[in-house]
Amino acid sequence: MKGVFNYYVAKKGEFENSPVFLQLAWRLKHLKNIYLLLGDLVHQVIESEIKTLYETGEVLNKGKIKKELNDRIDDIYNQAKNGIELWYKDPKENHMLFEIYYDGDLTNTTKQLIKKKVDNCIEHFLHSKTLNDQIYTGRSKVMESEKFRSFCLDGIRVILSADLIYYDDYNDLWGIVDWKTGKESAFDPVQLSIYGMYVEARYGAKISDVIVTNEYLETGNSKSYIVDSSEINQVKTLVKQSAERITKLEANLGIQSDKIMDVFQKTENQNVCERCNFKAICLENYRDKYINKFLTGIGKKGADKEVKQGDIELMRELVHSGMPVDYEVEGYLEENLYATEESYTYKSERFSEFLSRH
Repeated sequence: MKGVFNYYVAKKGEFENSPVFLQLAWRLKHLKNIYLLLGDLVHQVIESEIKTLYETGEVLNKGKIKKELNDRIDDIYNQAKNGIELWYKDPKENHMLFEIYYDGDLTNTTKQLIKKKVDNCIEHFLHSKTLNDQIYTGRSKVMESEKFRSFCLDGIRVILSADLIYYDDYNDLWGIVDWKTGKESAFDPVQLSIYGMYVEARYGAKISDVIVTNEYLETGNSKSYIVDSSEINQVKTLVKQSAERITKLEANLGIQSDKIMDVFQKTENQNVCERCNFKAICLENYRDKYINKFLTGIGKKGADKEVKQGDIELMRELVHSGMPVDYEVEGYLEENLYATEESYTYKSERFSEFLSRH
């Protein structure tokens, strides 16, 4: 369900003439929790610092890097705290944090954890194996960093974004590095194997000459290894199985957007739901509140668009007499107001807009 919202449904809500349900989905897609934000910013700072090091030879300064990272976090936090209307207007250009949108603010505990993670990540980056053994020595050439790339695997387009790909001319080896601000995961080797397959396809490198490395910046741990052929075969099987599953799911995407939640599977784990960007429209006990909040934020007051019972009865008579209406209004008239997957507020607004035009 989350995947459908994120990759298919939300994109339909980018424009102002889209139904309100979809407009809010588009904005929720762009929410970031504070830990994901930190991860993104750490990657941006690392990419910038490595580029500067190669271009100028300037030794990296811990104090400067920490200040830059903390300043960026503060700017985004203040923007999210005070600029929800701007985020409603353009979520691609304006930031909103998950914790502020749903909880009102970051807890003091979270703020302290983020400060500690910043310190740890920068400290361990500066002492990382990759930086000191490859970058500082000058024996490796950076081929790519933080770029979205793709390659074909048996007709399947695989998309990836490797943090750092370098070529070690001294040892005639290729290296792939993934900077991790979170905890170790069982999926990490799979991710790096896919990166190795990309280097093989893009640069013609032998997979046995590719060293993949996870740099865990919070703990300072570093894991490097060569991907063997058996792991590659397992990953190829996983990619094919995933593609087949996605293809089957996509067959259900032709339905109306307001029916999407009847078709795709939701998790039964409410703890997962509480951490999901889309709970404002997916969970019934959240939907009315957050759609009303969105309507208020974009200047459409629900009270000004209230539908009276007499309006509904009049409209039913007109439709039964043959007056044409769009399918959403027709559906509104046929359904109990509170027995739909979309919110009462959304349907009332659509119906009222139709009445005001006619």
